[in-house]
Amino acid sequence: MKIAIVGEKERATAWEKHLRKLSIVKEVVITNRLAGSDDTDTVLLIDDSKENLHTLLNSIRAGNHTYLISKLPTDAEMLEKVYHAAEEAEVNVQFSHWPSLSESVHWIKQQVSRPNLIQIKKETIPLNYRVIDVEDFEHSWIDDLALIITWMGGNIHRYEVKPIVLGDHPLGLAISLRFENAAVASIQFLGTTDKEKHQRIFSSINAMIDFDVIRQKVRIHKLNDLGRIAIQEKVFDPSDTAEWSVVQFIKSIQLKQPTLFSPYDALLTAGAAEKIKSLMLNN
Repeated sequence: MKIAIVGEKERATAWEKHLRKLSIVKEVVITNRLAGSDDTDTVLLIDDSKENLHTLLNSIRAGNHTYLISKLPTDAEMLEKVYHAAEEAEVNVQFSHWPSLSESVHWIKQQVSRPNLIQIKKETIPLNYRVIDVEDFEHSWIDDLALIITWMGGNIHRYEVKPIVLGDHPLGLAISLRFENAAVASIQFLGTTDKEKHQRIFSSINAMIDFDVIRQKVRIHKLNDLGRIAIQEKVFDPSDTAEWSVVQFIKSIQLKQPTLFSPYDALLTAGAAEKIKSLMLNN
């Protein structure tokens, strides 16, 4: 397999190191622009620009399996084009949605495959301790929304949204989602604090997981054979996430399986995000 890494050289070099460890990868080419090549069928596209979905679309139409490494795009119109193009070209596309690509979340999903409750609390420190800007504000809560959507699906029966806004400055947001299967997910986000906090709770009839995202520490509560609650702890190394995500992307190509965060996942997330944004304006 010959892979092209398209993007800024320093970042591309870091990703090249991950690819070099894989025996199936025979050659890695670093370039600053997407170019047609008869013997390259896989692309890692490192692109945070506003045109990244257009570049991704060109890569797909050229027949390349493509891994877009960027903030999660939310342009629903372009994502729909990406989705249909990938289906038509029969290529795999993965987005670098880190919550979905982390080994810790993959392990949690194995323990709680069908949660009936997801509860997320997130508090962030604004850059330079000032008010969080709108783009960072949206990215922060949409990142967790995407995790919920990929896990629970897009069949949301009811939205409850309440923002915290002073003037034109968004400071926080409370979201509650009820799904058609009666499962509930909530996000409580505060974008102005002096101490970071990020906690995710996943619950089902068989287990409850308390996940400290910052420390990557998982505590799982289950009933033992005596009917008592047994607690297991597990800690993950977040520095492995990038390499693990590449391995999973390559594996999805080999096995012809969906990627861990696909264009369909991104499209569902964008639709839910647009609904939430519209409800924020009406509050």
